[in-house]
Amino acid sequence: MQLPPGPGAPPVWQTIAWMARPAAFMRRIHERYGDPVTIRTYWTEQPMVLFSDPDSVREIFRLDPAIAPAGQSWEFLRPFAGEHSILLLDGDEHLRERRLLQGPFHGERMRAFAPMIGELARSELSTWNGRVVALDRMRELTLEVILRVVFGAGDGGEAARLRDVIESALSTVRSLPQILAMALVMRDFGRHSPWGRFRVAVRRFDEVLLELVAQRRRQPRGDSVLDLLLEQRDEHGNAPSDRHLRDELVALLVGGHDSSAASLAWAFERLARNPAVHARLRDGEPAYLDAVVKEVMRLRPALTIAPRLLLAPVRIGGHDLPAGVQVAACLWLAMRREDLWPRASSFSPERWLDGPPPSQPSWIPFGGGVRRCAGAPFAEMEMREVLRVAAELEIRPVRPDPERSKRSMLVVTPHRGAEIIVG
Repeated sequence: MQLPPGPGAPPVWQTIAWMARPAAFMRRIHERYGDPVTIRTYWTEQPMVLFSDPDSVREIFRLDPAIAPAGQSWEFLRPFAGEHSILLLDGDEHLRERRLLQGPFHGERMRAFAPMIGELARSELSTWNGRVVALDRMRELTLEVILRVVFGAGDGGEAARLRDVIESALSTVRSLPQILAMALVMRDFGRHSPWGRFRVAVRRFDEVLLELVAQRRRQPRGDSVLDLLLEQRDEHGNAPSDRHLRDELVALLVGGHDSSAASLAWAFERLARNPAVHARLRDGEPAYLDAVVKEVMRLRPALTIAPRLLLAPVRIGGHDLPAGVQVAACLWLAMRREDLWPRASSFSPERWLDGPPPSQPSWIPFGGGVRRCAGAPFAEMEMREVLRVAAELEIRPVRPDPERSKRSMLVVTPHRGAEIIVG
């Protein structure tokens, strides 16, 4: 079968554009080739067909995981994510893991974390003065939230050790040269190669995390997600193994650290360049705060695609696609379609309040279907609590021009880190 059209540049150049200038790359190929479009990068071994129209996106989200597994699209994460990761599982295994992880992040349990997040945000933002790189500071804040909420670590040595090994592991895959080297050379050539350094950092991370799990089994505290996960039992009444718990915690770390930091950094980048929005946010209207959160995630989603690997031929959006290719709902393009979002490129929280509400099915920053991010309610709550405090700041951009996007690990971030001036 013939795939939909796409750029003819060598995969190495498409890979560089996909990572260094993701928004510009997606915009250009969409303008030139329409929808869908086929790209070839080293991100996956197979060609990837990107769809953004809502009907096709729904078809992708409804694909049977037996013929279109999502986990195999993230296979490169296995060395860090682990065998039991919700990111890599499909079908019934994925649904079981999803139910386990969703529990702590809904209802009263989730809302109970809000005051703690608000206090951490106030403590962090109270130190801001002069030039601030919001992305760096939001990484520190979201990691602190994870240490407290997920791991139950306080201010002592336990938190310091966790913080050190987490940052050591993640720093190896945030650098663009490192990501390119790992994508282009998928082999470990020893401890000084990109993959070698990453594996050493992961082993050190595992030692600390498994030690924490073992300690918490002996002395549970009862007030963290880890403690709740320790209470899990499978259908046979068996408790999860240490390794299973480790993989669950890593999934929460991957899903809630860099992605939340990226979304919050984009929020500061947008607010600094839209003083009228920031001024209205300061009024404390809950509906407007929620609209700002939704609009940031629409205009600058942290993730760009929700891919599936086809194991059998399928028909999507009128296109017959063969087995062996990747298909992806392109979240970034779907939420910037002018036919769905009037003035799609403008930052306008008012669109969520004035007139008929936007079409919710086309607002997909967390993906969709059974693969929609299990921690989405927590991520939105965390962002609301931080921006509630941020509304009190006086901020302006360091430079007037908007920051373009770049890829950092799996997420898209402001290329200068959301530079702002506070005060």
